[in-house]
Amino acid sequence: MRRAALFMGASLIVTASPAWAQTKGDASTQEVGGLAEIVVSAQRRTERLQDVPVSVTALSAETLKSRNVNDLTQVALAAPSLQVGNDNTFAVRGVGTQAFATTIDSSVATSLDEVNLGRPFLAQGLFNDVERVEVLNGPQGLLFGKNASAGLLNVVSTRPKLGLLESETNLELANRETPGGDADSWSAIARQTINVPVGQNGALRINGTYSYEEPGTTFVGLRNVRNDLNREQYGVRAKYLQEITPSLELYVIGEYAEAHGVAGIYDRTYRSLGAGSVNTDPLAASGIVPGDDNFTFAGDGGFWRDLKLGGAQASLAWTSPGGIVVSNIAAWKFYDFDAQLDTDFTNSNGASRNWSNADYDQFSNELRIALPSESRLSGQAGLYYFHSTIDQQGQIAGNNYLPDFLLPNVPFCVGGSAATGCAASNDFFLGRDNRYRMKTDSYAAFGQLTYSVTDALKVFAGGRVTRDEISIDLVQIEDAYFVPLGVPGAFAQDYGHTNFSWRAGGQFEITPDAMFYASYGRGYKGPGFNDTAATPDADLLVRGETSDTAEIGFKTSWFQRKLVFNVSAFHTKFKNYQVQSLDTALQAFVVQNAASVTSKGIEATINAAPLPGLTINAAATLLSSKFGDFAGAECYPGQADASCSLTGSFNAKGYRTPTAPKFTSSLQGIYEIQTSGSVHPFIEANWYHRSAINYLINRAPGAGVPTLDAIGASAGVRLDNGMRISVFCKNCTSDYNPNFIGLDAGDSVAGIATYQQQFGFDSVRTIGASLQFRF
Repeated sequence: MRRAALFMGASLIVTASPAWAQTKGDASTQEVGGLAEIVVSAQRRTERLQDVPVSVTALSAETLKSRNVNDLTQVALAAPSLQVGNDNTFAVRGVGTQAFATTIDSSVATSLDEVNLGRPFLAQGLFNDVERVEVLNGPQGLLFGKNASAGLLNVVSTRPKLGLLESETNLELANRETPGGDADSWSAIARQTINVPVGQNGALRINGTYSYEEPGTTFVGLRNVRNDLNREQYGVRAKYLQEITPSLELYVIGEYAEAHGVAGIYDRTYRSLGAGSVNTDPLAASGIVPGDDNFTFAGDGGFWRDLKLGGAQASLAWTSPGGIVVSNIAAWKFYDFDAQLDTDFTNSNGASRNWSNADYDQFSNELRIALPSESRLSGQAGLYYFHSTIDQQGQIAGNNYLPDFLLPNVPFCVGGSAATGCAASNDFFLGRDNRYRMKTDSYAAFGQLTYSVTDALKVFAGGRVTRDEISIDLVQIEDAYFVPLGVPGAFAQDYGHTNFSWRAGGQFEITPDAMFYASYGRGYKGPGFNDTAATPDADLLVRGETSDTAEIGFKTSWFQRKLVFNVSAFHTKFKNYQVQSLDTALQAFVVQNAASVTSKGIEATINAAPLPGLTINAAATLLSSKFGDFAGAECYPGQADASCSLTGSFNAKGYRTPTAPKFTSSLQGIYEIQTSGSVHPFIEANWYHRSAINYLINRAPGAGVPTLDAIGASAGVRLDNGMRISVFCKNCTSDYNPNFIGLDAGDSVAGIATYQQQFGFDSVRTIGASLQFRF
């Protein structure tokens, strides 16, 4: 906290200087009568949201600030079709990445400034200088780099501004409840942006961030090992824009960031213990009482998480006299990751070591030709190449709570020697370790055209041919264990696959303020591998998944844009859906292809400005997302299914997918008091509602959570000189809500249902204040 306070104080001194420039409006909106006109790039070109034949939830910079949304995991509170699951993975319309290995692509992809981020680690970090975030619902296999079968999070940052010298500082200080703890926790976030002209035709824009965040959980573990419990993040991003000629533009971005600590990610506690749990005595010795309101955890093996990430990208765009745009964007991204988690979350050594280390690099290049959007025939086509390499190693190990005096002796021989009668020494009682190197090459040719049949009727069609080539070299079980959780050996495999994805449809402008659209298409997600071999002759391959989607929608504006109402209905069928389950014999997750998943529902958004100064934003999703024939689903301990006692698996046909609520909604109201002076007071309130969900495929009774209602509010003043001051609360009623619930692996092996839960920063009440200077 001391470093955070010094950083905030320094920022205040730096910004307490004469004004440099007046603030411009948010680049993602433009005022038209009542409500601001929202502009998006959901089809990789700038368009009015009301003209785009795609279901999109767009959050502008002002929306993100008004709701104090600091990163992608919090976007779900304003976008009902989006859900967050284990390890901060995402699901759209009830379907997401149910495989947490880094050898598998995400079903919901992330794009940052037109570059697809190949792994979720690259998308972590604080929002800063973000112009808008778009949640694109449904398959996005044509226009955004690598394919995504379920959806896309499209993050667009503010470009450098020519001829403008300006600075913006955002400071946030918050207090977070710690149930069961002696004192509340604190967090501090600071963001700084400076825009500097470089000559008449160039501009440099630099973003800096720093944060220090303490969790809502309380640690009662041992302190003689490394425990980085609080999260600290910092980074810098530099963007340079140069208009070389009136028709030729160069845009370059470089970035580097670090994140340290486990808060908000590894905040796990015991939710309930099954009868006969091996964890009972160790938890009692630590004074921990499991429960849905248990925010206390322990550990003797250490907790830390170090993430370094960054990269560079360059875009060159040329506009012909006829309006055709030819562009090329090349990008390199990387991350280095090192983490340790005490898996048993007690002060005894059950499985106290869960360590992983990864080095990831990706390179992508995209050449694109776009026709003028105002022409009768418009659209774009291009070539895309993606290459990535990941080197990862990891270990899960422990002594199964055995007393220290027994371990060195026969038959365990953990740290044994000839003096204890052991011919060889084991490192741990039980464990597994592996290391692998995986390479991915993806080549694609794509195109989408739109033809205006009349001024009111447009038809569109597009396709994408993708060739994926992947390979893996895996070495498993190198250390010595009395009980090895896996099979030793070296495994090598490669695979290539070609896919054709497509989309076609039409849109009809009923009136200038009402548009109807319909489309049908196929999405695709590439193949991957298991990072653990279950048998000596294991086939590591996980085949790619496809999704066929039919969608219809209406986009309407009423009363001179004082009311905007959009609604869409969809039906998606996933085939070869990639899903992960726990192999209790190995204590390892194994990825497989489920037969199918069907997701269908209705989405609606309402934006209204009924009175001067009053804005209401509402969105809702009604969803049914269920498995088709899925014969390999893992049983939970005690599951009453005939096949569970024989094979440990069952057919999950008809089961809802995890993190797929039947109904989700978000409501926000903002009222700015109309004044004639330069000071404008405002109040804001928001409500997020989600029906009951279950976090596991088998819908184990202990993994379900009831209806969630998260209330937020803020109040403050906005000044004409660019200053904004507010106080806020998130989850004001402190509705304790875990981000994930799972079965304890050790107890599951013994047929005992013990549950652990993971909490996030918004799982408890947070009260804070924010301050913005803009010069």
